[in-house]
Amino acid sequence: MTRYLGVDLAWGEGTERRVANESGVVCIDETGTVVDAGWAIGIDAVVSWILATAEPGSVIAVDAPLLVQNATGMRLCEREVGQRYGRWQVSAYPSNLGLPALGGVALFRALEAAGLHYFDGLSTPAEEDIVFFEAYPHTTLVGAEELGYTEARPRYKKLDASLPLTERRQRRADVCDELIARLDRLASATPPLQLRSHPVTALLVDEPSPTREAAHKHREDLVDAAICAWTASSWAEHGLARFQVLGAADTPDDRGRVPTLLAMARPEQRHAPRIPQGACATNAAIPRDSEDTPATAAPSPPRPTTPKGHMNKQAYTETETNGADAIEFVEGGAAGSAAVEGQPSGSTRAPSPAPTTVELLRSATWHLEHARVTADADDVAFEAARSALAEAVFDLEAVQYGESTRG
Repeated sequence: MTRYLGVDLAWGEGTERRVANESGVVCIDETGTVVDAGWAIGIDAVVSWILATAEPGSVIAVDAPLLVQNATGMRLCEREVGQRYGRWQVSAYPSNLGLPALGGVALFRALEAAGLHYFDGLSTPAEEDIVFFEAYPHTTLVGAEELGYTEARPRYKKLDASLPLTERRQRRADVCDELIARLDRLASATPPLQLRSHPVTALLVDEPSPTREAAHKHREDLVDAAICAWTASSWAEHGLARFQVLGAADTPDDRGRVPTLLAMARPEQRHAPRIPQGACATNAAIPRDSEDTPATAAPSPPRPTTPKGHMNKQAYTETETNGADAIEFVEGGAAGSAAVEGQPSGSTRAPSPAPTTVELLRSATWHLEHARVTADADDVAFEAARSALAEAVFDLEAVQYGESTRG
């Protein structure tokens, strides 16, 4: 029976003076039964858990940037998170090689060294391969119709800056409990998630969420890992019928792998994907969005009843597409694009965009998040500042993307 693993990875790898933060880990099988669940500290411990838990054909979803090549700024997949999910108050932290904490990159290298295979959604793995891909729990929460978050993502991580200080922690705990209740109802979904089938995840359902910072973070890591495990199972079940590949037009590395994020999506969250039509194929048709056909014009067609193979995928086929619709960013702007070897004058390649105010604020949010190591873990003022900065990001995204993200 195929196993699906979810990892909510701590970005920091720890130092000689400070141990790494906890990473949540959850493994489920095809029936949604939780095979194992808990926490691991440090990249080595996460890798050891994965190697001890995964089996041939396993699929692993990791909440962390895995393939990072850009020296500064943010990756295309992170930009597309805000563009396509901003209306649901979902955005992504920027990742680049200049950041001090990139545990996902270290995990990527360790898993590849152990014989596992990175999956970018643009190729077909062998049936016996153990594959891992980048996921983001927030896109699953607002992209999965079963969970019912049609207006905005739940505030189960950060404090609500609009509330009085004395009410923020309890409100966050209540929202987390409501999220867990919705995850519990996935027991009857396709694919299922049986939180009550393991003593560790059963406590999520049976005990109320704590209000103290350290205890809440401990629980939140496990919740995100469970969401990632269900995301991996959902990808194997539905493929591109219910997912989109963010960042598909980004620059591949020297082995042809693209830094992508596989995101669950409802039809209205798909926005003119620039994926060559021959690059992705499953046993479900790919929703074809275009400027002339709104994403909500028609529901995705039903999946044909083909035999279920590894990740429920068929062989990828080549088409007449020449990649003309793909956007490729070039360092150095328009002048730099003309200087690229083999690139003709008057190239249609887009110059690298300067960081927007949204991206700069998102980067500041990231640094504030990781500044926690120098602050009291239960410092309410610290949490209030972080929440206020996140609110500014969402408000500015509403302006940037022309959508209302808040009421």
